[in-house]
Amino acid sequence: MISRKSTIRLLAVAALLTIARLVFDLTSAAAYVYPEFDFGQNGIAFVILILAVPSVLVLALVRLFQKRFVEAGGLVIICYFPFSFDEAVDRHFWKFGIHKSEYQSIMQADPALPPKYSVFNWGNRNTQLMGGGVIVEAIVYDESDEIGRWSPEWIEPRPNPSPEDQWIAAPSAYPSCKRRTKPLGDHFYYVAEEC
Repeated sequence: MISRKSTIRLLAVAALLTIARLVFDLTSAAAYVYPEFDFGQNGIAFVILILAVPSVLVLALVRLFQKRFVEAGGLVIICYFPFSFDEAVDRHFWKFGIHKSEYQSIMQADPALPPKYSVFNWGNRNTQLMGGGVIVEAIVYDESDEIGRWSPEWIEPRPNPSPEDQWIAAPSAYPSCKRRTKPLGDHFYYVAEEC
């Protein structure tokens, strides 16, 4: 049987680890959305999170030597909890939300006939700390809402995309690349290709 004091301790440790993970998610998303204000705060939050987990494991080992097996097991399980969920902050939607009115005004001023289509390129970035893969990102306005199909009928009206936007209107050039399309509402889509 676990005492009330031990239960409160376990819950406090779980809350602290979860808060550390949420702070890391928030600072990481903020660095993505506002790169000009990134001064390494997400790195600090990552270090705090990574140091907190071994500290809890050491505490679990101490409880194990004290023959408090339930509490030791609870602490080990709690170490998994902060990693059991996806990112808490949708960084793509946040960045899109900041620029949405700008994108909408561009589309309203566009004299093209419906269905309108436009690409707002977000550039590319590395996917790993020490180089490696690359991810290319863009916001696509597709009034037909057919971007997810990648059919020849969808590609046909877009025969001459700009060089930096060709990856959107063509099948992936490399089989190892993964393309994601996420609807953002109002005919806007986040599109990314990770290689």
